[in-house]
Amino acid sequence: MGAVTVRRPEDAQGPYRDMLVRLMTRQFYAETATAEVFGRSIGCAPSLREKFRAAEFAREEADHGERLCRLFHDLGIDPENVHRARPPAAQFWSLDLDNWVHIAVFNFTVDRAGSHQIMEYRDSSYLPWAEEMHAVLADEEGHYENGVENLREFARDKALFAEFQHAYAGMLPVTLKRAFGRPSGPDNDYCVAVGLKRHTAEQVVNRYLAEMLGYMRECGLKFPPLAAFAAAGAELLPSTRDIILSNQ
Repeated sequence: MGAVTVRRPEDAQGPYRDMLVRLMTRQFYAETATAEVFGRSIGCAPSLREKFRAAEFAREEADHGERLCRLFHDLGIDPENVHRARPPAAQFWSLDLDNWVHIAVFNFTVDRAGSHQIMEYRDSSYLPWAEEMHAVLADEEGHYENGVENLREFARDKALFAEFQHAYAGMLPVTLKRAFGRPSGPDNDYCVAVGLKRHTAEQVVNRYLAEMLGYMRECGLKFPPLAAFAAAGAELLPSTRDIILSNQ
């Protein structure tokens, strides 16, 4: 099967449908878990401004989940059944939901990883999914701007920045694993061949890390050691390792 354009749910068939559902499920897990993270973070946010922002982000992430629910329904899939199989949010993202440092690191790290995947889905050959992703990506851009602002604020306090660095060292490897999956293999090749994604996972991961790198160098944030990625089960191709090693 070569590159296609699938305009209706009933036209998504066979291996194409199977892969589409797998990708949508991964995104659905991430969106719903992220909504729970931001919802829970209202309680530990240090200021009214941050509480209001967390509530806003939680609502937007919930909207992203609702959009995917509609897409699942159109494919004849019950999203409740999909959601039941998802690990709890704290376990899924490996963070302390009551720790504001963890939330700030999450905002900088995880939201942008999601954005880079959504850039792929926005151009997907499955048009119902692609059309929904324009609004989702607009929300995610605002989230990442806040994440960069959080990084800069933490960088002004040496002790707090050390906590940020420590949390980041644990969260980035999990993010690569959860948000991007395996960086190579037949599944990646198939997604690109049929247009479900326009770039390989390796290319998307490297684009994400290269973008983060500018903000990290500005503030002195370092990538985790390669051993942290191995411990989390996050596979790294040589090109990705080179980016990480460039800022140790």
